[in-house]
Amino acid sequence: MRIPTALLALLFAASLHAQAHAPLTSDKDLIIPRTSANRIVIPIAGSTPGGNGTFFRSDITVINFRAAEQRVELRWLPLGTSGAGIAPVTITVPAQSGFFSEDFVTNILQQSGLGAIDVRAVDANGELDPNAALHATARIWTPEPQVTNGTMSQTFPAIVPVTTNGLLRWIFGVRRNEQYRMNAGITNLSDTTQRFRVTTIGSTPAGAGETTEVEVAAQSVSQFGLTGTATGSFQVVVQNISDAPSPNFITWASSIDNVTGDAWSQMGFPAPPQPQP
Repeated sequence: MRIPTALLALLFAASLHAQAHAPLTSDKDLIIPRTSANRIVIPIAGSTPGGNGTFFRSDITVINFRAAEQRVELRWLPLGTSGAGIAPVTITVPAQSGFFSEDFVTNILQQSGLGAIDVRAVDANGELDPNAALHATARIWTPEPQVTNGTMSQTFPAIVPVTTNGLLRWIFGVRRNEQYRMNAGITNLSDTTQRFRVTTIGSTPAGAGETTEVEVAAQSVSQFGLTGTATGSFQVVVQNISDAPSPNFITWASSIDNVTGDAWSQMGFPAPPQPQP
């Protein structure tokens, strides 16, 4: 479904006005978010049945902030197998407009199952367009079983990929105990198969150092359960241990309530540089 150009232009103008008139006290008070880019990755999306009568879909919006029409390529990176041979879906988005679908994978990509979506703004030659200004949002949702017209959902961030973040990612804020199970995922954006070591470190000595290794095909997604001792709070460490490792990957972990299916996810991030003494 299209987002009207006039409505987006009005919202865009209001945003610029608010930024122009916001009081500033010092540069330490500035928080400047990444509002647009020429490439965005939605690290997990899908159209697939879940447990206990659920059926999960992805509600995704893509916005073109540019004052000119923009060609957008949508590449599907499936779960468990390489997406290198899957032809992208190409959509031309009018100036300061956008499009969305509450079942994006089915209706826009004509795919099913789980995977990632690589959203690229391209020029007439199919190359990344340096002048593009795309923004995207995503949530995974399902009709709530045994409730009329009710839904439950989880917002999942759209990521601007950075290929200089090194080979190690940290994930905090997830749980694994009697109430919550825990999953992790890796989106491999590179053109070659990559191998990763995933280590979970619990909040008690009993959960220290559980390690598994995962191989992820080129341009694909791997999602897997992290089982073991129930020790509450966890940190997850994901390291690329391939013979020819690429930093071009995204990681996350999710905790899911065993009774209700309520869930939350945390994205992996590179460790910050150590301050000098």
